[in-house]
Amino acid sequence: MAELLYGADEKFFKALRPRVFTLTAVLLILSLGLLIRLWYLEVVEVGNLKALAENNRLRQVLLPNHRGAIFDRSGTELASSRPAYNVVVIREDISDFQLVMERLAEFVPFNLEEAEKNMLAQPEFQPYVVARDVSRDAAARVEEHRYELPGVSIDVAPVRHYKYDSFAAHFIGYLGEISKEQVGRGFFADYRQGDVLGKYGVEKSFEGIIKGAKGVNVMEVDAAGRELKVIETIPSGSGKDVYLSLDFRAQTAAEKAMEGRQGAVVALKPTTGEILAMVSRPAFNPNEFANGVESQYWGKLVTNPYFPLNNRAIQGTYSPGSTFKIIMAAAALKEGVIDENTTFNCPGHYTLGRKVYHCWKQGGHGRIDLVHALEQSCDVYFYNVGLRLGVDKIYDMAVHFGLNNKTGIGLDNEKKGLVPNTAWKVKNRREPWMAGETLSSSIGQGFNLVTPLQMARVISAVANDGWLPTARLTRLREDEASDPDALGSHNVGVPKKYMQFIRDGLFLVVNGQQGTARVARIPGIDVAGKTGTSQVVKLREEERKRSLESIPEKYRDHAWFVAYAPVNDPKIAVAVLVEHGGHGGSAAAPIARDVIAAYLEEMVQKPPAPAPRPKRAPAVAGPAPSGKPAAVGGPHG
Repeated sequence: MAELLYGADEKFFKALRPRVFTLTAVLLILSLGLLIRLWYLEVVEVGNLKALAENNRLRQVLLPNHRGAIFDRSGTELASSRPAYNVVVIREDISDFQLVMERLAEFVPFNLEEAEKNMLAQPEFQPYVVARDVSRDAAARVEEHRYELPGVSIDVAPVRHYKYDSFAAHFIGYLGEISKEQVGRGFFADYRQGDVLGKYGVEKSFEGIIKGAKGVNVMEVDAAGRELKVIETIPSGSGKDVYLSLDFRAQTAAEKAMEGRQGAVVALKPTTGEILAMVSRPAFNPNEFANGVESQYWGKLVTNPYFPLNNRAIQGTYSPGSTFKIIMAAAALKEGVIDENTTFNCPGHYTLGRKVYHCWKQGGHGRIDLVHALEQSCDVYFYNVGLRLGVDKIYDMAVHFGLNNKTGIGLDNEKKGLVPNTAWKVKNRREPWMAGETLSSSIGQGFNLVTPLQMARVISAVANDGWLPTARLTRLREDEASDPDALGSHNVGVPKKYMQFIRDGLFLVVNGQQGTARVARIPGIDVAGKTGTSQVVKLREEERKRSLESIPEKYRDHAWFVAYAPVNDPKIAVAVLVEHGGHGGSAAAPIARDVIAAYLEEMVQKPPAPAPRPKRAPAVAGPAPSGKPAAVGGPHG
């Protein structure tokens, strides 16, 4: 019996031995793994673990950045930051939430229902801004009643302020809250939801240098995330100031002259391309966007039939009308199809096949040469020139003058316009080019479309004897302005002697006996320019003879005028487009005159002061020295 039991035990232990060995091996491996992991955490990862532990104890609270200011070229401040008073509520510190909120509503306006809903959806210790940018009086009332308003405080934060409201609004631009799609991506890697950034104009174009750097408060927090104390403060950094190319005087004059109108004004320094003025009307007030635009104001902007958010200076495309005759003259002279002595007879119309094309002057201009055709804006002269050139050569010269291309100014949504040629017509209309279309193109009608900025560059090239400047948003340093290589100008390829013929014609436009812009004269300053009238719809001849006021506004022609001054030493070039303004000479030229006079104020010849009236001896009763009765009561007016 004992032998049987011994044999059974031996078999049992023999069967158990491999299992014990396997279990022991597994335990040893697991123990070794734990030891290795412990060594890794204690030695290799100790720095990272300490940082994680520290982050669980500390919280970084971002401080608002301070945007750089924006100035005009002479240092006049246009945009800066001002302190805004925000009303902040921490629900955890309020014993009777409903009572405090109702009491707070007596001092500052805010949506009580919306505020309660939003605060209840977040941790009770997290601050919530119930009202932004309240008035000083409202902030003072809250401070005065702090004992009645536990958990309520005033937080001071910087907010953008545009000193002159809508002044240069399309140029300077506005701010807006970052979109969800932008947060944390690419250029916006260091932005957070709720941050504001440039959304339009210079504010957007120079966001990278103007925004500044956020500061940080390193706070100690408890396990629930409540802030206990400040451990470290890294102050915010200010963004760089930007000095625009704008001239305050020229911009102010352009703004004033465009009041109540729709259209655009662009003024350039012709030698450098610096923009001295840029006005688009109607406009908007960028201050309305500083704290988040209200839906009511935004609704008015987007439903306005005149599209105040569009920058007409670079987004508005219009037929150039007779201002395009500058391009025509340059192309014809360069190609040799005419010279300065070439004349054509203008009987008031031009017949091509069975169709009659009219000149703006019903009786015609008679036999006329190039310089006087520019002075009087003779359509028939340029019909003849256009047919001699052909549309493709017209296109080539227009492109040399910067048309049919964006200027690259650096503002969003710039349009390139359109100058057609035979290839364009075939590609886009699947039709061959017609000779009659060349006549329309020759006077800036038909398919031609340009922006006011493009035409400001065109007239600048005339002022510069053929050098087309690159448009610039910011002021150049003196050394940059004197370095031709840094300016990026290119020559349109028209010899100077030919450009002089064009300049002679444009001088007569303003100063000649029959010039179409005599209203643009400025005492003491020689101005040269070109008027243009751009058809909106084709009207019958009898309709065009009616007064401007009798034509519905939407059917009235657009008015153009491009100019530069002084003629012998150009310092400013201007393009003016007045939508539905009628004739360029009457509607657009006075605006350019005002802008030029404001910019060259020191050169304007002031009218002589009236001579003082001679003093007379007081009248006295009695005989006059001459023996005639004396006047009683003083001299008669």
